Amino acid sequence: MGLFGVDYNTLASAIIFSNIYVLLSLGLNLTYITTKIPSFAHGDLATVGAYISYFAIYFLLMPYLSQLGIPVNVYLTFPLVALAGGAVAVLSYLLVFRPMIKRGAGITPLMIASFGLHFVIFASVALAADYVQSRYGVLTRNVLLSRWELIWPGTDFLTSSLINTTLSVVVTTALLYVLLYRTRYGVIMRASIDNLYLARAVGINVERVFAVAWLLIGAVTGIAGVYMAMYYPMSEELGWLRLALVFVASVVGGLSNIYGAVLGGYVVGLSMVLGAAYILTPLNIPTEFQLAIPFAFVIAILLFAPQGLVGVISQALQRARG
Repeated sequence: MGLFGVDYNTLASAIIFSNIYVLLSLGLNLTYITTKIPSFAHGDLATVGAYISYFAIYFLLMPYLSQLGIPVNVYLTFPLVALAGGAVAVLSYLLVFRPMIKRGAGITPLMIASFGLHFVIFASVALAADYVQSRYGVLTRNVLLSRWELIWPGTDFLTSSLINTTLSVVVTTALLYVLLYRTRYGVIMRASIDNLYLARAVGINVERVFAVAWLLIGAVTGIAGVYMAMYYPMSEELGWLRLALVFVASVVGGLSNIYGAVLGGYVVGLSMVLGAAYILTPLNIPTEFQLAIPFAFVIAILLFAPQGLVGVISQALQRARG
């Protein structure tokens, strides 16, 4: 048994899934912060990242590194995944959301547009997967990227995955914090988000700032998709099927900042895995119902804290200081 009577494997799995949902929620929170859009196409950016990693491994890394005796792992594909995911996200902003925002579209039309964008990316991924499978005979569905996880010396897959996902969350969150709160560009970005018209008035290229923000959104979400594909079989539905939980994580933590994504991701991951192991299983309830647990948590939390957990913490700190 491990911490608080929870066995190690269950606790490690809970933290791993929490880390994955933190990364996914970070991207969604950045989407909402920049354009106030809870995008239905967000999960598809994760799907794109997973497939880019898989195709890069199969067609770029394996033919060459295997000849040199160098082991292949998914982390070698992260730069390409970040670029591809970022490119899809930036194109989504430039071709769909920015023109609509310029024409005064409200949140409802933008959400409907994101829903349409989901189907465009969804179909594009499906067509690419079908083409690769028929043209090259490579299995492109129901594949797990876990076979290419980086295994640390003296550890098993679970421990290595725990280390790697945790490091990814720490590094990603730290880099976003430094960028947003410790650099001049972060000041410009936050100023553009807080007051779009004033930022334009003082000469800030708001469109460029938002394009960079969407590049970050796509990069982070694409990398999260690689981790998703280690535990969920790859298909064009990979990100779409988990989008509801990503929304839960972002909303319960607080959509308005990156800290909400971190808190919400851990609420979802821990409640889902630990709840299935220590609530559903003892009651002989099928684990297929584990999704009900994080949704029950979000309802309970939002009943008492509609602004999310970060909002509650911020208010508590302000009262303590006052």
